[in-house]
Amino acid sequence: MNWFDAAATLVCAVSMALFYFLMESRTKSPRRIPTADGREFQMPDMRFHYTPEVLYAAMEQAGEEGRPRMRRYWLLDYGFIASFLAVMLLVGLNVMGAQSPLLPWMAALACARAALDLVENTLMLILLKAYPARSNGKAKLAGVATSAKFLCLYAWVALLFYRLATTAFGVK
Repeated sequence: MNWFDAAATLVCAVSMALFYFLMESRTKSPRRIPTADGREFQMPDMRFHYTPEVLYAAMEQAGEEGRPRMRRYWLLDYGFIASFLAVMLLVGLNVMGAQSPLLPWMAALACARAALDLVENTLMLILLKAYPARSNGKAKLAGVATSAKFLCLYAWVALLFYRLATTAFGVK
């Protein structure tokens, strides 16, 4: 890894951490929304899959005070998506190497994950703005985008571990 790659990875990782902090840890985080059962509020897109009923139940549970927090969360998530994409691309390049036949696959999975996350967030914001009106078709599509996003991430991680394992054991 040259100095530019190292610096770019560091800058992207720091920006990813900053967006994560702004989304999750601040007092305006949806996690701070009080719930009836006393448990921590969970954003619907942090699950592998959800139904329109689960999505709308989360919006209802958030209440008038919590829905603007959800909106802020998804707007900040756009920055997180960009930062995370850059980190995934740089990690893939550094672990795989520029000549690896797996690098294009890792890059495609990282880009697909980011694109699906953008679709998911955009749908969530559209649905939140229209709330209490419902669009079950868009809500189902958001759930499918979330699941596909996670599958892309899992496949990317699997390729990363495949490369790490083959390198560690000298497999060519």
